[in-house]
Order: sequence, then C-alpha cells, then structure tokens
Amino acid sequence: MLPKNRQILTISGIFVFFAILSVLIGTVSERNYKQAVLSSKLEAFCDVIAVTGPTDTLAKALPGGMRVSIFDLQGNVEYDSFHDAQTMDNHLTRPEVQSCLKNGKGHSIRVSDTSEEKFFYFAKAYPGKIIRCAQSYQMHRESFPGSDRMLLLSIFLLLVIALLVIFRVSEMYNRRENEEADRERRRLKHELTGNISHELKTPVSSIQGYLETIVNHPEMDEQKRQLFIERSYLQALRLTDLITDISLITKLEEVPEQFKIEPVNIKIVFSEVCDEMSERLESAGITTINELPPICIRGNYNLIYSIFRNLVENTVKYSGGNCTAVIMCTEDSQKGHCFTYMDTGKGVREEELEKIFERFYRLGTDRNNPQGGSGLGLSIVRNAVHFHHGSIKAYVIPGGGLGFRFNLLDLKTT
Repeated sequence: MLPKNRQILTISGIFVFFAILSVLIGTVSERNYKQAVLSSKLEAFCDVIAVTGPTDTLAKALPGGMRVSIFDLQGNVEYDSFHDAQTMDNHLTRPEVQSCLKNGKGHSIRVSDTSEEKFFYFAKAYPGKIIRCAQSYQMHRESFPGSDRMLLLSIFLLLVIALLVIFRVSEMYNRRENEEADRERRRLKHELTGNISHELKTPVSSIQGYLETIVNHPEMDEQKRQLFIERSYLQALRLTDLITDISLITKLEEVPEQFKIEPVNIKIVFSEVCDEMSERLESAGITTINELPPICIRGNYNLIYSIFRNLVENTVKYSGGNCTAVIMCTEDSQKGHCFTYMDTGKGVREEELEKIFERFYRLGTDRNNPQGGSGLGLSIVRNAVHFHHGSIKAYVIPGGGLGFRFNLLDLKTT
C-alpha cells in the first residue's frame, strides 16, 4: 500500500473514531437532558403532594401512568397509588431511596418489582417522610418526539458524506499521483535511454574507428595493427561490462523476485573478490585487509558479490593506488549486519558523496580515466543493498580516503 493511501486511511479512521465518539457523547447528553427534565417535573409533583397530601382527587389529576408512593424514614410504605401499601415490601434498599436519604433527593431507572415495567423513579425527603413519584420511562421517551433519532441520523449522514468526500479526494489524489509517477517514470526512462545511448556510443565509436583504420590501411605495419586490435578488444570488454551492468540494474528494479535467496558466507565472498582481482590490486599497489568474521546471511550470492566487487573496483580505478582497503562488520539487533568498507586513497569532495551513487556519474577528475568504467558500479551497489533491505552511505575519511557504511538484513528463503 502506498504511504499516501495509508495516510488517507489513517485520517479516515480518526474521523470515524471521533464521529462515533460524538454519537456516544450526543446520546449520553441527550439521555442526561431527558433525565434532568423528568427529575424537575416529578420533583414539582412531590412538592405539591407534600403540601396537599395524597388524595383521590389529586391522584386523578396526575398524568396518566404516574405513580405516587410515600414512605417513612425507615422505608416502610405508607401510601401507594397503584397498590395496597399494607402488602408492599420495605423500600429502604431501593437506589432512589438510598440516594434520597443521603442527598435529600435521588432518582433511578429500573424495572418495578410489582408491575415489571421500566420506570423513572424520583424520591425527595421531607420532614418525617419520603415522597416518591414515578413515571413509565418508555412513555417518557416517547414524549420527546424523535430527538434521539434526529441526532443520530444527522451525525450518521454527516459521517457518510464526509467519508464519500474523503474517498473522492483520495481517488483524485491517487489518480494525480499515478499520473505524476508515470510522467516521472517516462522522464527517467528517457534520461536512462539517453545516458545509455551516450555511454554505448563511446566504445562503439572507438571500435568502429580502429577497425575502419585497419581495413582502409592494409599497408599499416604489424605493430600498429596489433595496437589497434588490442584497443578494440579493450573497448569491446568495456562495452560488455556496460551492457552487463545495465542488465543487472534493470533486473533489480523490474523483476527482483527472480534473484535466488540462499545462505551466503560474506567473508568468503570478499576473499573471492580479492583473489580474482589480485593482479589488478597488486599492480595498483593496493593492499586489502579482510576483518570480516565468518558470518552467513540469507541473500543473493551474485548481488552480494557485486557489492564487494564494485567497491573494490572503485578503489582500484579511482583511489590513485598505493593505498589500503579494509572491510569490517558489526552486528545490530535492528539493522542486521553493518559493514564498513574504506580505503586510504585520494577520496572525493564532500559535495560529491551523494552523487557518486547516481547512474553514469563520474567525478570530474575521472571522466578521462584510461581505466574507464561504466559509471554504474556504485549505483549497482546501492540497488543491491536496497534489495537486502539495507541502506548505504559514503563518507570522507579525515586525512584522505573514502569510506562506505551499509547494512544487509537476512531475507526469507525462496
């Protein structure tokens, strides 16, 4: 999932959470409001009864379904408008009575023990007695026509509209993002094609020039002819390396799943690289020091080999020679295997540290380097490190030299 999509979903989730919270708060507030209104209403009836006393006339004047009860301070029923007081149980333990004895008045919502109907009870204490008025809670809710439903419906509709707007904006944003990504891919592809064309043109032109000279000048002396043939061969090797590097980068970016994952001994891989390049290292006066422990990680052998091969080749081509290259490794519980490769060569300028990983980038002083190079070596290193879920950074060594820090994580075996 794209990071932007995750962000939109997160925002939507937060909105839904607060919308639900608003519904709950609105529902609780509405219920509290209804209970306050009913408490005020029943308290007024209690005050009237306290002055006039319970009479049949007053009972008839009460709203339909209202129940009046009078208790002494011990909870004994002295009067009840629905039932014979003599047959009723002591009401001292009723929650509204307990609250009334403690605070002077109290209320509760519960099912009546005698009628098995849900009532809202309000009790208030007076000198020597407690008066309680009760009304059917369901009847009371119906007296507020649709207020809860309108509140919930309004919030629900607002939520639906907001979600539709969010998803609409998300679709527009994703479409715009995809269009921008397509334009960027086309731009990069065009740029890569141009760079490849430019890089291929140099060795092809050189080979063509040498061979044309040999063909058009059959009288050329054998020594010069042999020189041109050797130079053509070197340019052909350079062309082969360039095509191989381009193919590897393309495969890394487009079909990484084709790379086989297997256990790889890092110390042995670096030793193999140094053994295969021993003649070039010796002729350049470069000494390599392998301080790697015998660690083994799950990864792709060819890509790990390419990482160390290109780092060592970078030292051979651009360090200036007569230096030392060292490879070390430390362990990190989160970053996996952390490597440091550094040489004591001439190094690079600080402002070029990030650029050296770009495709076809060459340092200004190395563009005419007779040893050549595709300009893709460090780009391959970066992509291979990313394939192993790691990162890489170059740094300048004080006193001269160039270093690389990168980490590799174990991959799942396929």
